[in-house]
Order: sequence, then structure tokens, then C-alpha cells
Amino acid sequence: MNGYEDDVVAPAGHRPVMAGEVIRELITDPSGIYLDATIGGGGHAELILDRLHETGRLVGVDRDPDAISHTARRLERFGDRVILRHADFRALAAVCEELGVGLISGALFDLGLSSRQLDDPARGFAYRLDGPLDLRFDTSQGSTAASWLADASESELADALREFGEERHAARLARVIIAARDRHDESITTTSQLAELIARVVGARGVNFGRTAARVFQALRIVTNDELAAIPVGLEAALARLVPGGRFVVIAYHSLEDRLVKSLFREAARECRCPTALGRCVCGANPRARLVHRRVLRPTAAEVARNPRAKAARLRVIERLPVRPGDRP
Repeated sequence: MNGYEDDVVAPAGHRPVMAGEVIRELITDPSGIYLDATIGGGGHAELILDRLHETGRLVGVDRDPDAISHTARRLERFGDRVILRHADFRALAAVCEELGVGLISGALFDLGLSSRQLDDPARGFAYRLDGPLDLRFDTSQGSTAASWLADASESELADALREFGEERHAARLARVIIAARDRHDESITTTSQLAELIARVVGARGVNFGRTAARVFQALRIVTNDELAAIPVGLEAALARLVPGGRFVVIAYHSLEDRLVKSLFREAARECRCPTALGRCVCGANPRARLVHRRVLRPTAAEVARNPRAKAARLRVIERLPVRPGDRP
């Protein structure tokens, strides 16, 4: 999975981001059950399965049906050791229940979008590739970004660009985009149309265009897929199923995702802050996990040189603690 900070058309082939760090941090029991909640191109999943014992299994989930069919072929050699499901990770609890998976030894969330999605013009994720302005992870349901843009008001678009793209030109961009749509009385339906309008505000060349276009497409992608609302639900479902000592690894690619992950992980690891003299806890702290690393992990310079799309990655890890007698659920 990747962020938009480097919308570069990479050579063919899926490169799992921070693969060495993921394997090192995630696998604690080679015979356990692992969850890859954003299986994408299957790069991380294949590495995980290669390192598990014959009794180890992996459950892979993705809301993109194309990713599931593609990865099923890639992982075919593992037979029944891998189970794939087409689902939004908001449905993780239901997927685990359907499969009879109670507890898991580890979970991986590689947020964002995959190279396969980014490099396919028909999906509309890359502003440098001309194609329909779709931006849906699951093309079998929901409305496209073009549909949302056709009905959005100037204030709604500006708010989305500001909140989900953290774009400082949000107001000007919204004004130009909506004015162009209304003046010609037609929807903005392609990536090139939208990129052309962005260029009117910040210019068509250089760093400013690339960064602004990335933020605009990020904002529309988040709106189209309701991404941020899904993250806490999926993270909580996975954390609740971790065995004591099990690891939870999340890779985020922009600050909005990373703040949600950081907040949930810190809350899960929150310890009692009551004064010792009180003799008991009244703050209600009930740490369910420990932060394996206090600081976020980043890709090495060597990896970024090989795969520029990895540059924005931020990896966080927590480990499930045993349930203590007297702990509240």
C-alpha cells in the first residue's frame, strides 16, 4: 500500500513496504493465525506465509475485489493455509466469526492504496494517468468521486480539501473547480480534467503542483471511501482478537491515518496515573497492550531509493498484554 506523497509510476511488480520490519515485528508464533486486513497485492502476506510453520495460517481481507482475485492466484501455492475474503475491514468481526477465528497471533494493517491500484488508469487514483475519476476501493458498490464532485457545493469541497487533504489552497481550489463545473454545466469526470483545474491555481509544473494534486486526490479518495471512519472500527476489532503477546502492526502513509492509529494505540497502552498515595486506581486505566516502540518506525534510505513510494510510510507496533485478574472488560 502507498500514500500519495510520491505519485510515481513504478516499474511493474508489487513491492511490500518495510517488509523486513513487518516480519520482524509481527511474527511471534510461527504456528499461529495471522490477519492481513489490507492484503492488496499480497506482498506482505506471501512473506508472512513463507515464515510460518505448516500449521500457521493467514486470513486476508480487502475491500477491493480485484485485489482478492489477483492475490488468490499469487498465494495459491499455500493451499488451505490462507483464507481470503472480500470485505471492508469494518466487517472484520463478522469475517472472523464466519470463519470461526476466535483469537489471532498477529494483525497487519497496511493502509492507503496498493501499487496495482495506483498504476491502473481505470481506477483514477493517480493524477498523472488519464482515466475516469472513480477512486473507489470497491468498484462493485458505492458512488464514484466524480459523482460526489458533481453534487458538492463549493463549501463542501473546500471543507473536504481542508480536512482530508490538509490543503492550504482549499478555498481557491474549490472556487475554481466548482466554477468550472457550473460554467460548462457538466461534471468533472476524468483525472486529467481535475488535474487541469488544479494547475490553474498552483501552476502545471514543479513541486507545488505535485503536492497539491496529491492532496486533492487524497481528499476525494477519503471522502469517496469513507476511509477515516473505518480505521478505528477495524483496528479495535483486530486488537480485541489478539492473543497475549500477539503483535499488531500498522503502516500509515499520511498524518490523518497516523494520528488515528497513534491515538488508539496510546489509549490501549494507557496506564494508571493516579497518585500512589491513593492506594487504588480511580482513573479507570486498563492497559490492554504495550507500545513496542515509543517512536514511529520509518523506512530506510536504501528502501526509499529502491521504492520512492515507501517514503511516506510510518509503522507502529503494539503487543497485547495478558488479562489481569480484576481488569474490567
